[in-house]
Amino acid sequence: MTAPSGRRARTGPAPVDPSKFVHIDRPSNAGLRGAVAVGMFLSIGAGAAALSCALLPFSPEAEILYLVAACIGAVLGAVIFTRSSLRSGRRTREDFVRCGGDPAGMTDTMFGVMRGNRTKNGQWVVPEQSSGDYQGI
Repeated sequence: MTAPSGRRARTGPAPVDPSKFVHIDRPSNAGLRGAVAVGMFLSIGAGAAALSCALLPFSPEAEILYLVAACIGAVLGAVIFTRSSLRSGRRTREDFVRCGGDPAGMTDTMFGVMRGNRTKNGQWVVPEQSSGDYQGI
């Protein structure tokens, strides 16, 4: 069997001793919580709007159907956001810890909205933002 390679290989030791963690410049927990809240709000709104607008070509007589479709769309938007954020957050957390970062106080959803990646030489880099500050979404 061949050895795994690429981004998903997840090679390298993961530090478990807090004394081995190094300072990695990352956004504050409050900023990441705000990014999670904004992302959730936008995905709920987009899901509600998309599903209620999907009914427009059928022009149903009962207007309650639009409300039902909007509620279903909001739930679907929240589920899709949470699932994708948790999935990518687990991978990002793994990479962050492998680079020596301290994940204390951060949830997987916070890692899901955090930008940054592990380079080939094991460093954690955050892409430069055009505004100069961190934009989580």
